[in-house]
Amino acid sequence: MTWWNSLDPAAVTVDPGGRVAARLRVRNTGDTVEEYRLSVLGAPAGWSRVEPEVLRLYPGSEGTAEISFAPPRSPDAPAGPTPFGIRVEPRQHPEARDVVEGQVTITPFAEVRAELLPPTIVGRFRGRASIAVDNLGNSPLTAALNVRDDAGRLSFDLDAPSVQIAPGRAAFARLTVRPQRVQWTGSAQPHPLTVSVRRSGDETSYDLPGSFDQRPVLPRWLLTAGSILAALAVTFVVCWFSFSPKITGGARENQAAAPPNSAPQGGEKEKLDDAPPPPKDLDTGGDEGGDEAPDGSGGGSGSSSGGGGGGGGGGSDDGGGSDAKKTKRGSGGAAKVGPAWGRGYQKDVVVEYAQRRLEALGSKNKCQLTGDWSPGVIDANTQASLICYQRAVISSGESTGHNTAQIFATDDEGTLGRATLTSLWAQGIRADDVRAGADNWQVMQLQAAFWWASQAGISDADLDRDRAYAQYGVSYFENGRKAPKTARYDSGTAQHIKDYQKAVGLPASGVADSATLQAMVGGSVKNPGVVGR
Repeated sequence: MTWWNSLDPAAVTVDPGGRVAARLRVRNTGDTVEEYRLSVLGAPAGWSRVEPEVLRLYPGSEGTAEISFAPPRSPDAPAGPTPFGIRVEPRQHPEARDVVEGQVTITPFAEVRAELLPPTIVGRFRGRASIAVDNLGNSPLTAALNVRDDAGRLSFDLDAPSVQIAPGRAAFARLTVRPQRVQWTGSAQPHPLTVSVRRSGDETSYDLPGSFDQRPVLPRWLLTAGSILAALAVTFVVCWFSFSPKITGGARENQAAAPPNSAPQGGEKEKLDDAPPPPKDLDTGGDEGGDEAPDGSGGGSGSSSGGGGGGGGGGSDDGGGSDAKKTKRGSGGAAKVGPAWGRGYQKDVVVEYAQRRLEALGSKNKCQLTGDWSPGVIDANTQASLICYQRAVISSGESTGHNTAQIFATDDEGTLGRATLTSLWAQGIRADDVRAGADNWQVMQLQAAFWWASQAGISDADLDRDRAYAQYGVSYFENGRKAPKTARYDSGTAQHIKDYQKAVGLPASGVADSATLQAMVGGSVKNPGVVGR
């Protein structure tokens, strides 16, 4: 061998997604000009690079090449030490090649993704689903599984309380859900549930929302068919026993007939009483109740907490409001339109999205929207829940710093405006779910949030887009948190996030990091104080 080589350092450590380098020194100890070809051997060859790949050295001269290691942040680069080699091959004497050995250590990282399949479980006495847990990290993972429902109406059986998963693999656990009480008749009743996946050694958990759709044992069509059959049977029995055959004979013929009733003389009928006068319009009391929709329809179709059908609330008998009620409301001018929305404003799907979001806060949250409420209208229950939510954001931001507590810098208390809508849309988004390239429902939430935060002036076209987002949000909660549509975090999304970050005084990175999400939850918007309409 007519050369000398040395690797410095021989052992390196690198984080997944990072980069580290080592230097290879080669000295030509021969008496002729030689070219040395360099290449990486072993598992790191797929994510390493040599620069330059060829060293041309004169006799007695020395050259240096840099070997860089950049393992991907994926299971393809497992954690721990990995040996590698640098092959040095002279061009004129390839049979005399040499291999310099070294070691690269990759630090571990953990990333878990879980899914409930299907998210909506259907059954009468029980329902079955699977919990899929993917280990996207580069080291083995042990995850504990737990299922709960806030109302305590369900019981759960898991075939495995914990799963062990190798890097890049997935594990499945079977879940059986049973209702505490059997529902014999009526409409289907949804029961929200939550699956928690917690990685060993980590206090935080990955929560999966789901629902058990309990169906009645006796379906509605069977009850209807049974009622019809029973009515037919009763009718048949009545007809059978009430039927009597007509008997004719001489005795019947000789029987004297009763004299017919005599008609009044002259064929005149008795005079009928005069018809009563038409009733006067009733005073329905206007808007004193506060729960009536601005368009005159009653609040009787309001939804109730838990996702079930709404109970009948106050309203006129015809379901659409009497003419007197409509006249009285119209006498003061047409109801206002948003944004921002408050009491007495016209019905709007944006308001209904906010109601669905407040209803989904959960029974442990004191601000949850419960009871009867009118979809799309800020009634008494909606306004109380909205005020509670706004105050909670301010309290949390001022006491813990978990958000910027800026809602009231733009929105009045009890009013649904830009800042409050930005906060409601941003609730529940995790930074890990909205990375570049992500395509999911959380990116859709993020886009809706920065649109509200960025609109200091809202045109009709802007409002049409905002209402389209709101309709997706309403469908998301109506369908048991099943996304009706997803969005991709692309370069356009990153540019919008940069604009928002500049507007609220954050570093314009284009990344939806924790600071950006905390600003959205806190109600920080562009041009605070401007309602946008």
